[in-house]
Amino acid sequence: MFRFFSSSAIIILFAFPVSAKETNLKSTLEATYNNNFLIAQQREKILKYNESVTQQLSVKKPDLSANLSQNLDESNGKYNNSANITIKQLLYDGGQSSNLVDAAKYTVLAERELLIKAEQDNLLKAITVYMDLRQAQANLELAENNIKVIEEQLRAANNRFEVGEVTRTDVSQTKARLALAVSNVETRKAILTGKSASYLLVVGENHGNLSTPPKHPEIPNTFSKAEKIAIENHPRILAARLQLKVSEYRIDASRGIFNPTIIGSITSKTGTSISSSTGATIQATIPLFNSGNLRSKKRAAINDKKISKHALDIALLTTRSNLQIYHSSWLAAVAAIKASKAQIEASQIAFEGMREESKLGSRTTLDVL
Repeated sequence: MFRFFSSSAIIILFAFPVSAKETNLKSTLEATYNNNFLIAQQREKILKYNESVTQQLSVKKPDLSANLSQNLDESNGKYNNSANITIKQLLYDGGQSSNLVDAAKYTVLAERELLIKAEQDNLLKAITVYMDLRQAQANLELAENNIKVIEEQLRAANNRFEVGEVTRTDVSQTKARLALAVSNVETRKAILTGKSASYLLVVGENHGNLSTPPKHPEIPNTFSKAEKIAIENHPRILAARLQLKVSEYRIDASRGIFNPTIIGSITSKTGTSISSSTGATIQATIPLFNSGNLRSKKRAAINDKKISKHALDIALLTTRSNLQIYHSSWLAAVAAIKASKAQIEASQIAFEGMREESKLGSRTTLDVL
């Protein structure tokens, strides 16, 4: 049932085993799939529309009914009992029932695509909140480490102040940076608490220690490739196409409402005052005049098709627009990561060089910090 993103999510789900002491991306996605109310709601809608197919099919199948009656015969003071069993079968209705059955089936298919979309949307939210939570934890660790560095800077500044190398102003500035770093830690703690609450809202359970997620699935490096995949597979578009098909079947059904409806029936009668008998009847109903109701229904069906066509256009435009935004953001993020890694490597080399210079006496401990 999953497609593109959903398939990728399944790959991630089984990428590594679950540990009871940690929360990984696999367990997060599993919990979201099982706990999310929006996904559960869409599943129930599919079950509802499945029943509509059964209801439409029943119109084309035989209908069996029984009628029991009892009345008093005043001439002899006795009760007369009778029983009728009737079987009715639709013979012809201008194709209305067949088209409505097809419309109901395509409605179910459209709702299945919407279920896939609900799964994708909420699994994406789960992945996003998982990564946001890891980022918040990393930022907090960085802020706490920054306090340790500034505390060491303050100790070095105090030592240099005692020997007259720096002024009290220099020491006070370091103390101010330390106070700001402590404040930053508290802010990061508050952010982490908020991200934990978001995790609970999306996933439906609290998290443990977060582990490093597996490598993400391959993503097309050009927009044209990504667009081709999206247009062919995105459930928003597929659902809109199926809904357009539903509207076409409803138009075909509306054309049949001007045709005769023919029903055949067989009735078996028995009773205390009558002899048993069986009869067959064929009844044809032809619409002649109904104050414009039938023509209005046909116009409404045609209008529904136009609405569905516009919905498909919106789905295509929305998907292309979102894809362009997200794909360009993805490429920018990849470039930013590469630049950040290069910056880290350069900073690491500079740090190593400064530490070696401090060993030779050309740099101070404060310079290294």
